[in-house]
Amino acid sequence: MQSDNLTISVLFGTGVKQPEIQKVLESLPQLKLLEQTCDPQGYVSLHKGKWPDLVLVEMDGENQIPKWLENLSQDLGKTPILLCSHSREPEFLIKVMQVGVREFLPLPLTRKDLEAAVTRVWISQKRHQVVDGQDKGKVLVVTGHKGGSGTTTVAVNLAVALGELIPEGLALVDLGRPFPDVGNFLDLEPSYSIMDLMQNMNDLDQVFLQRIMQPYGDKLFILHGCSDFREQENIDPEALGKIFSLLRSHYKYIIVDLSHWLDDFFLQVVMEADMVLMLTGLTVPDLRNLKRLWPALLEWYQDRRKIKLVVNRFDRGNGLQLKDVEQMVQQPVFATLASDYPVLMESLNQGTPLGVAAGRSKLWRDMKGLAQQVMRDLPGGLEQGAADAAPKKKFWLF
Repeated sequence: MQSDNLTISVLFGTGVKQPEIQKVLESLPQLKLLEQTCDPQGYVSLHKGKWPDLVLVEMDGENQIPKWLENLSQDLGKTPILLCSHSREPEFLIKVMQVGVREFLPLPLTRKDLEAAVTRVWISQKRHQVVDGQDKGKVLVVTGHKGGSGTTTVAVNLAVALGELIPEGLALVDLGRPFPDVGNFLDLEPSYSIMDLMQNMNDLDQVFLQRIMQPYGDKLFILHGCSDFREQENIDPEALGKIFSLLRSHYKYIIVDLSHWLDDFFLQVVMEADMVLMLTGLTVPDLRNLKRLWPALLEWYQDRRKIKLVVNRFDRGNGLQLKDVEQMVQQPVFATLASDYPVLMESLNQGTPLGVAAGRSKLWRDMKGLAQQVMRDLPGGLEQGAADAAPKKKFWLF
């Protein structure tokens, strides 16, 4: 955790002090407990703008948002609010985020949960201290020209590999349709999805976004896709622009797992990208499908240098060669990823990235090589990020 000391005040919304909460707070040497009060409504007038670094609010199990909590958020300004409650209803959690609560902590409060929340707040504050005018985050889209091309496998493992090379956290956005699979690949149970952002566009800000993103390890933050395919038609392509803008302002690197459905949604995401990795196999059917898509893709995306062709499940002994696909698209293959079905199945069955399930495999080495190539080619300084880290509606199916 950070070495900086943070001051914190505790407001007991139930009107009764909870000694166990004080005990957990005092177990963290990084926190300095300033005060505990059972009068949250009088807290603001008492301090008159002299706020601690953090404010922890205890609300027990009520599901309604008291007016004083709304006012508190407005008065505190940028001071983060951490809320403790027994209630974990999704509607309640969304409401508290909308009034400005930064972190939710379930009761009974544990040292582990508190330390994780405080660390996230601290990292977020450090991240927001960047100089104005700094380059915004870059969007890397991983897609294919047919189902089963391996986009989720590549997107997940590429994100993990990039996380090992850069100092910042990065986002992984699951836009798979009809069934988003990032959560399944990483053995995660999503609490929120992109639909929570779509349904709360008027309240969309970095605090709300942070709560929706699910952390995985120290570097990766996941925006899950809509698991109900019947609701996917409600995803507004125009709203994607606002979501990506917010992601760019909060994360320097955004990896997108995009399904192959060719529609307005697909086009909108591709147009947002700073780089597109188009996956293909080295088979005759794959090349025929790619030949159909490639001209249209270049027509939409004028800068063909940003579209990179990646041959997945590459096997030199299958009869076709890389030059066959390169001649067809008039562009060199950007990277190849080894064909290794047993290793891939082991990773999928364990629900872990390749680096964990098979860290010495050629497929994982290829993934890390792809990450390094992306860092060299993606506009806007991914290579600099590595240097900094070194010292330490209508659907056409293909």
